[in-house]
Amino acid sequence: MQKTLLTRLQFVLCCLMVQTMTSQELILEGPHQKQKHEFGKIDNYSIQLNASQRTEDIIGLNTSKVTTLNKKVFGFLPYWEQSSGAHENIRYDLLTHLACFDFLVQLDASIATPQGWPWTNEINAAHAQGVKVIMTVVNFGGANGADAVVWELVTNPAKKALFFTNVKNLIETYKLDGVNIDFEGMSTAHRGAELNEFLADLTTFIHAELPGKEVSFDGPAVNWGGWDIDGLVDSVDYVVIMAYDYTSASGANSGPVAPLTHHTSWKRSVKRTIETGTYAVPTTKNPEKLIMAVPYYGQHWKTATDAPESTTVAHVKSTRYKNTVTEADSHGGFIWNSDFEYPWYKWNDGTNWNQVWTDNELSISKKFDLAIANELGGVGMWALNYDGGRPELWELIQSKFGATASVKDSDLGTIRIHPNPTADYIQISSNSPVKFSKMELFNVLGASVLKVTSDLEMINMSHLKNGIYFLEIEDERGAQGTFKILKSN
Repeated sequence: MQKTLLTRLQFVLCCLMVQTMTSQELILEGPHQKQKHEFGKIDNYSIQLNASQRTEDIIGLNTSKVTTLNKKVFGFLPYWEQSSGAHENIRYDLLTHLACFDFLVQLDASIATPQGWPWTNEINAAHAQGVKVIMTVVNFGGANGADAVVWELVTNPAKKALFFTNVKNLIETYKLDGVNIDFEGMSTAHRGAELNEFLADLTTFIHAELPGKEVSFDGPAVNWGGWDIDGLVDSVDYVVIMAYDYTSASGANSGPVAPLTHHTSWKRSVKRTIETGTYAVPTTKNPEKLIMAVPYYGQHWKTATDAPESTTVAHVKSTRYKNTVTEADSHGGFIWNSDFEYPWYKWNDGTNWNQVWTDNELSISKKFDLAIANELGGVGMWALNYDGGRPELWELIQSKFGATASVKDSDLGTIRIHPNPTADYIQISSNSPVKFSKMELFNVLGASVLKVTSDLEMINMSHLKNGIYFLEIEDERGAQGTFKILKSN
């Protein structure tokens, strides 16, 4: 009898354990959280060197400096790139926001500053150009679980109030211009109304205590459950959409990190995220509150075959644009996948097939066009300095979002330069009779690269490097116009 009862009790306990295990949600890491784990260790020498900067040397935002950009350009700067010389490679004149990553919030509502802080050189360079410097607060990487930290802040009034005060004090101390909340790794149950109410209260608090300062949130590319996206967008000044990690590093198959499109009716893509999926309502309702961030990184896998979306054998590493853009050439060049409108390349190392799926200039350009077509508030990039010292992605931002080139005469205003961007030739046409006396092409440094015979209607640019050029035209009356041209293969 006792043996039977013991057996039954063991069976019930076993069932309860199985039920608990199967009902417990598997909480996945967010894209920024993953890269902090992968790239986040830096040497102490760099930390000490940067920490020598003084708070009192920080200058405030130059509000008299007017940006030439027609949309927000929001650049994340992680501490591991800041410590690797990112400052020398950043075009501050082509940013509107510099997001310093990361300020780590703990369970007790305290906030730790990034390694090497304060980043006086970066703050001052940004502020001098009229670029807002934003603190990015994260909930991951500390002693406590990411989900537990968020839920404590959201549900504990004392911790919530303390967190708000700590954010305010950091903004004031370092002359910052706002806060970006990057809460990742949360359970489905903690992503909804309570979170949105918390963010709305934070926005109200910051606006009241620090007029003119901003509050933003880093939103998911895909709503896998729990998110009230429309309410989320309403709760803050703007949402930065992390439009990447569609194919996870730990995925069973290789594939695009940020596919623009797909021909199926069910595979997720950036276009669906914006237009018909996760952000469809705010894209229609208030697109100016959406910032679409694109990845300057990719993923490298060892795969079972050389076929696209092959079964993965192992994840090798996350890649940076500055490496893959040159490495691709040594492996036969980029392969364009028309289903995703996304590039990749492959090679065999003698044992395994290797595949790297990563954005290049063309695929990023197409995503920028998507943001423009949907009249979004702007674009962003994860992360600054992943392109190193290469100029083409900065030139792409200038081309897509820079000030419109001026034309000083009504007749010259009828001139059309096409195609633009171009891979080789541009054609010059006009709706009215214009006789040119001078045409000259200049690079971004102002150096003349081509003097054009005035009676030509077509210019060959195939021999020039990719980048931005300016065509200056003068007619026989002396009227002048300047046209911006993007050369891109």
